[in-house]
This record gives sequence, C-alpha cells and structure tokens, in this order.
Amino acid sequence: MTLRVAVVGGGAMGAATSWRLAKRGVDVVCFDRLSPPHAGGSSHGESRIIRTAYFEGAWYVPLLQEAFPLWRELEAISGRQILTMTGALMIGDASSEVVAGASASARKHGLDAEILDSEALRQRFPGHLVHDGDMAVLDRQAGVLNPEAAVAAMLAEVPQVVRDTEVKSISELRSRFDAVVVAAGPWTPELIEWIPLRVERQVHGWFSIARDADYFAPDRFPAFVRQSRDSGFMYGIPSLDGKTIKLGRHHDGETTTPQTIRRRVDEVDIDPLRLLAATYLRGVSGHVTRTLTCMYTNTPDGHFVVDFSPEDSRVIVISACSGHGFKFAPVIGDIAADLVCDGGTKRDISGFAASRFAASHVPGDDGDHD
Repeated sequence: MTLRVAVVGGGAMGAATSWRLAKRGVDVVCFDRLSPPHAGGSSHGESRIIRTAYFEGAWYVPLLQEAFPLWRELEAISGRQILTMTGALMIGDASSEVVAGASASARKHGLDAEILDSEALRQRFPGHLVHDGDMAVLDRQAGVLNPEAAVAAMLAEVPQVVRDTEVKSISELRSRFDAVVVAAGPWTPELIEWIPLRVERQVHGWFSIARDADYFAPDRFPAFVRQSRDSGFMYGIPSLDGKTIKLGRHHDGETTTPQTIRRRVDEVDIDPLRLLAATYLRGVSGHVTRTLTCMYTNTPDGHFVVDFSPEDSRVIVISACSGHGFKFAPVIGDIAADLVCDGGTKRDISGFAASRFAASHVPGDDGDHD
C-alpha cells in the first residue's frame, strides 16, 4: 500500500522533502500558505552560500558532502543552473569561531582548504580590507546556490503542490495522511509548541561596486563569512551581475513573527551594512540598489531539529534551521524521507534530536536515528 504523506511548507526544506519522497514513490502532498518560490519566508534572495569547512561543527561535514551531488542531480533533472562554485573565505582572527571552527572541520575531514595569513589574504583577494591579525580559511569546496531556482526545481518534481492554503492544525492532517512532515520555517511556532523558537528579522542589501569590478567576480572573489570582535558576523556574495555585491549580517536581528515582520527597509537597517562595507571591503560604495527582508527561525543552541515529534511518532519536524540551513536542503529532505519510509536513518542526526527541547522521546524510537 502506498504511503500518503503531507508536507507542511513549500520552502527549501519542505520542497526538498516532497521531492525526495516523490522520488521514492510516496503519495506526497506539499502545502504552502503562499505560492512558492516566494519572498514571504526564508528561501529567497537570489543567492545562498554553500560551504564545506563548516565552522558550526565538524559533524555537519558528511551531510554537506552528500548535499553537493544532490544539488547537481537537481540541476540535471531540471535543466536549471542552481550551484555556482566560487570557493568561500572564513575571515577573522586566529581565535574567532569562523577561523578556528572551519580549520577544525577541514583538519578532521581532510578537506580541500588552505590557511591564509594576512599578507596572503591581501595579495590574493584585494577586494577585502585586511586588518592586523586577520587570517582566513579558504574553502575550495564551496559556492553559491540560487534559492528561487532550487525551490522551483524541487517542487516541479512533486505531483501535488497545494498553494495559497494555510494549514492550521497538524491533527487535521493526521486524520487524512499516514505521516505529516512539518517544514514550516518561521510559521513552525504556530504548529509545534515544544521547540522554544525565536524568529529573527534579517536584512540584506545589494551595494554598488564603485571600482575594480573584476575584484568581485565569482571566479576571483569567493563567497565569505567574516567575524570581528566589533561587528559580529557579516557575509557577502560575489557579484552575480557585474555591478553589485550582496551583503548581510548573520544574526543580531530583531525578534519578529511572519505576521508582524517589518518588510520596509529604512536607513537604520542599511547604515550598519554600509559601515561593514566601508570597514572591510575595498571598492564597494555606500549606494544600495535594492534590499530584502527574510527570517531566521532559531533554536536556542543554533542547531537544526530533524526528528520525530515526541508527541506523535507520525509527525516529523525538520525546521528551525537557525539561519544556516538552506545549503543542506536536499540531504535533509532525503533524511526526512528515510524517517517516513524506514522509521530511521543511517546518517548521523544525533545533534538534531528533539530530546534537546522536549521532555521525552517517542518510546522505542531512538535506536535508528544515528
């Protein structure tokens, strides 16, 4: 008998889960309250960084190594360009999380990465203003993803996508489906109460390149994450149009909800990005050509939730990506398909366990998750 599964959310994780379930012959229906790909949630903005020397934890690396061929598989079946390899720079001082963490991941997994001191960083990447004490990890297995193209391509592989339809209750779906996967991003708190989530507003801006545009071309200017004691985390995407570079801050946004988020971007939002551009980049003007807002859905520890609900073994939660999940979408979607179809997965997802936040796990359901 064919499994019938509902996926709540048509963003990156929901679209990926629906695609991987459909590939296995599951009768899957993907529901979204808007019409994905859309700009209402967390899976938009023309570009997302994918990187392998992962400063957030070395245990993420095997999942990232699986993600790359899955992105290429999606390109092959869709005929769309989704992944552009650019490399990535993790820039900070020797004790910074981005440098120390990326270095540790690279060492543990034997990654194609290089440590650059401040002089090497200046010489090889003149678009960066290098300060005393700065260094970098150059992660060659890294690049940029197109989120809108990715979501559209994944959903094109799903026979049943129900758009512009709000799911108000998981219990209602449980009466009609064998399993429910919740991948609702910032709407997750409306459906799942046992995860203490914080939704955070983020602002991105495209800054005009004032001079030396070649410095910022994708083949010369890797995507980057930069950490400093004064400014926290910032990130940048190489110029995809030859005229602008996309910049953003990682975290430090205001708490919000999907219903109350400020979509209008004002000078108070842009000024910190201008300061970052002036402080850390050479040849980037303060002129912003366009902006966008999106949302992070953060767990207290900054790691994902990918697990059965402790309240119902027929419900699987794969959301709360804490601002760094998009790159994992196809492999997380495949893991969700494992949980639905096989009752467990061989991948190590112990760091994503629901038990971090819920009082109890589903009895007898913790043996196969690792």
